[in-house]
Amino acid sequence: MKVKVMRPIFKPKSEGGFILYPYWIFHLRLFYKRLRMKDRVFDYFAYIDAYRFGAERGDSFIEIEEWEVSENTVMEYLVDFEEAKQKAVESAIVWGNSRVVSWWYPRVEVIRWEKAYKIFWITESLIIDSLTGEKYLIDNLRKAFKHSNNKST
Repeated sequence: MKVKVMRPIFKPKSEGGFILYPYWIFHLRLFYKRLRMKDRVFDYFAYIDAYRFGAERGDSFIEIEEWEVSENTVMEYLVDFEEAKQKAVESAIVWGNSRVVSWWYPRVEVIRWEKAYKIFWITESLIIDSLTGEKYLIDNLRKAFKHSNNKST
């Protein structure tokens, strides 16, 4: 299947597998009216985790590539477009309101959006985040998973 992925910055030295983690990416523009002052306009880039429903602010709209991948490497989107868009708008307004004083609720435009996956490389002993380079020991993840499963029973 063809999917869009965030262009990886970090790659492992040895070949291995990968898992694709779902995100919604938004470029929003906020328009603030102000009394007796010049109106303000901000660009905001939101990265919405489509699995755990978190929001992160970005500095720009990350480059996207199209890959041909096997279905078993792709995680499911648990957050639909409308939910993700609402989360992105809420996140943008909270951020914008911390930077400008206005009596009015800002007007928000969606400039661009993409449905894309973040790549996590899998080696024999590590999982590597393709954007940050963070490394997670697989043994530590197994222990944490076992521990969380023991708590729930």
